[in-house]
Amino acid sequence: MDITIALLSSLIGFGIAAYIYRKQVAKKPLMCPRKSPCETVITSPQATTYGISNTVLGMAYYAFMAFLLLCIAAGGESAIVEVLLIALGAAGFVFSLYLVRIQHVVIKQWCVWCLGSALMATILFAAVLILVI
Repeated sequence: MDITIALLSSLIGFGIAAYIYRKQVAKKPLMCPRKSPCETVITSPQATTYGISNTVLGMAYYAFMAFLLLCIAAGGESAIVEVLLIALGAAGFVFSLYLVRIQHVVIKQWCVWCLGSALMATILFAAVLILVI
């Protein structure tokens, strides 16, 4: 399978995380579709993991996944790169599921941007599995 879908989902995921981060740093509200309460979600205590903003973790995740995918695209296929892609893809997917559950059960609010990022993590993981396996 062509790596285009995996690369595209990692770039879109990075863009979503970067958008949220930029708005958080500037202390400006997100433009949330359908008037979803994004601010409630991104300012909640669950918006950080071990003191690190989930948006920063998301940007790092998507950027590193894109880097690994570009290594493969450049002909650098190796077992280590493939194992990293699967392991990190699975970790990103599971963490996204956890954050979606937090929105539903704990915060009881939905952030459309956060759901978009979770969707990109899901597509990325599926594309990586198809690419590598």
